[in-house]
Amino acid sequence: MQLFLKSYPDVNLWMVSNINNQSIFDFDKRLKFIGIDFNSKEKNIFQIAKKVKEVSGNINFSGIYDLHDVIRSKALRLLLSHKTNVIRIFAKERNLKKEIIDKKIRLRKLKTSSERYLDCLKQDFEKIDFNKISKSLESGSNKKDIIGIAPFSAHKSKIWPLANYQKIINHFKNFQFVIFAFGKEEIKISKKFFLKNSNCTIIERNLDLNGQMQLINDFKVFISMDSANMHLASLTSANVVSIWGPTHPFLGFSPLFNDQFIVQLNNEEFSERPFSIYGKIKKRDEIKASESMSKIDPQRVIAKISLAIDY
Repeated sequence: MQLFLKSYPDVNLWMVSNINNQSIFDFDKRLKFIGIDFNSKEKNIFQIAKKVKEVSGNINFSGIYDLHDVIRSKALRLLLSHKTNVIRIFAKERNLKKEIIDKKIRLRKLKTSSERYLDCLKQDFEKIDFNKISKSLESGSNKKDIIGIAPFSAHKSKIWPLANYQKIINHFKNFQFVIFAFGKEEIKISKKFFLKNSNCTIIERNLDLNGQMQLINDFKVFISMDSANMHLASLTSANVVSIWGPTHPFLGFSPLFNDQFIVQLNNEEFSERPFSIYGKIKKRDEIKASESMSKIDPQRVIAKISLAIDY
């Protein structure tokens, strides 16, 4: 969005998204954010369309760009079609990704979702150049000897065994570690595995997404699974070490600016990967998917962290 607004200083953008995402889009008055509370009746598609119409008033849009292409967004673009003559949909290529997962075609590197978003917009805004995309936050003078850890993921299949982190903490004993754990269960588990170390603390206060990014921006390194935390951290100046098992960065979700710090078993070590696009695993693949994470040795992660610290 920053790249778009910079490339087109006379254009306003309207963004419809989860209200929890609002803080990261609150940086330019030309970006009009319409937040939807998906824990309320607002999640009803007709209520979403009604809210968009109320907020935007009599404005007709130059175009509607669906950057999600799911049932809800398909319905929304239909309900708002009277406000524009242009409707664009980003190329998700679900079938291609499914064929790779099902081993019908060979694994190959696909475009990232970020590239696909820009390709969708570029149909009408040709000045947009993915090669000019940059991090949202620049490195300041407050870099500290802190390593952030986001050990959890929405899908358990993508979680690296928590006991492995002890070797990392022991190796980087001169660093402080900040554990990103949200919700009672994550905090409870984190206390068990991390708080026995005097140089570990857990985030136990509520931070919006912008607050999390500002915090991460002071870290030297951030360790994450293939998760939302990884993508959020990749927009900061911290170097992001990401650990991949059942999913694969080639399927479009690699961390921007941080490919050199990806940790995963190579094809010779584990040729069956990937097992899933997002982390949902079929029962027949559960054991192999678990092995794709558990077989990643802590020393491999330590080597990437060292590289990230010195980068």
